[in-house]
Amino acid sequence: MFSFIGMATIATSGTASSYTPSFELLNRWVIEKQLCCYCGTCAGVCPRITLDGKVPRLINYCSECGNCYKYCPQTYVPVKEFEEKLFPGTNKDESLGYYEKCILAQSTDKNILSIAQNGGLVTTLLIHALEAGLIDGAILAVAEKDWMPKPILARTPEEIKKAAGSKYVMCPNMFAYREVISDPTVKKVAIVGLPCQVRAARKLQMEPMIPVKNGKIEFIIGLFCHRNFSYEGLLLETIKKTLNIDLSNIKKFDISKGKLMVFTQEGKQVELPVKELSKYSWSSCSSCTDFTGRLADISVGNAGVIDLNWNLAIVRSKKAMELLDSAVKAGKLKIAEGGDAINAILKEAQKKAERREKVSEALYQHFSELGVPSEDVRVYFTLLTSGGASAVELSKALNIGETELGAILARLRERGWLVEYGDRYIPTRPSIVLRMETAKLQNLIKKVLEKEPELEGIYVRKFG
Repeated sequence: MFSFIGMATIATSGTASSYTPSFELLNRWVIEKQLCCYCGTCAGVCPRITLDGKVPRLINYCSECGNCYKYCPQTYVPVKEFEEKLFPGTNKDESLGYYEKCILAQSTDKNILSIAQNGGLVTTLLIHALEAGLIDGAILAVAEKDWMPKPILARTPEEIKKAAGSKYVMCPNMFAYREVISDPTVKKVAIVGLPCQVRAARKLQMEPMIPVKNGKIEFIIGLFCHRNFSYEGLLLETIKKTLNIDLSNIKKFDISKGKLMVFTQEGKQVELPVKELSKYSWSSCSSCTDFTGRLADISVGNAGVIDLNWNLAIVRSKKAMELLDSAVKAGKLKIAEGGDAINAILKEAQKKAERREKVSEALYQHFSELGVPSEDVRVYFTLLTSGGASAVELSKALNIGETELGAILARLRERGWLVEYGDRYIPTRPSIVLRMETAKLQNLIKKVLEKEPELEGIYVRKFG
């Protein structure tokens, strides 16, 4: 079992009480810093939280149960530990993550293909799992009037089909988990979401907040994602106002080869460079480095596939492989080798993975001026931006010898800038580091000022 709250407060140097997981802490460290990805998880697990279309809001007193902070995908997620536990014995790529196989897939159901985004893989797999009794429902996003997205718990094939197709605007899918919690008839559920929503789903699965006999998360399907957009920016400003397309006349959207494509009900296709939409992208997307949803059981998209009527699937878990094989044997899916699409998706994943959280040279300089050796500052910031690391990983990343690195880590540990967690080193929260160093400087200044009379006396005796 994993303890997300424990990791969140482990590096607080004795001040964990001021970091009690709560909505106040979520608001301070995620929402106010514009890191909220509007996944809906906090409102999905707490009835005291609501969503206003942009950010979560607390509408009642906070009981400080910690669930909103604990399951938020923007707080600590032990990705490496999850991957090692979930996908043992599979292939691994630094950008794609762990996987069993990469394939192309297409539904054999013409009705599904007519409404699907590409090959209809997600819709087909969910309906197959539902009809086979593997799940009782699926958390999805549907487009209501004028393509306004809405999260739902789909319980029938018809409801699953209604959710077919990408929306490309932020939808709080995980809000629908509230229905799973409140309905004991939902024993097993599938969740489809973007990489950020996949992270939240895995947290809920790996450390359930309700008994696993109810609402067990059985399958997690991730959707490839470079970035997502606001409804007002993409739908109202761009498509309705700029492209002059009636929203009710849209059949579907697609993003491929750097272009947003809008398909109308009459078969018309309008294209727009995606780079022109950057000003409407969700703020948290700029720091996301996961393109494929590496914690999903199966990741699905179309990037790199020449034929838009096929999906590329990265099958990660053995149970996802079994589900896929079962659908193929039932004649519901046909598959093919990934071919050149694999290399294309790898490039896309690498491109997004390069969006590393960076620390400016000025900050390095300022921290060094605290009297800390520059190499110590470098190790601290590497731990901060990498999410913690082992000594072996640090040595390799920074090209520092074992002996020298050991001395640096010992100094940082003594200074209170990091803690050990198993074989990994976790940086102390920056705000705590700054407070500790400020206190040290204040004590030093106080001691120096205590010598003021003595020094002034020398001056007076010498110069009058």
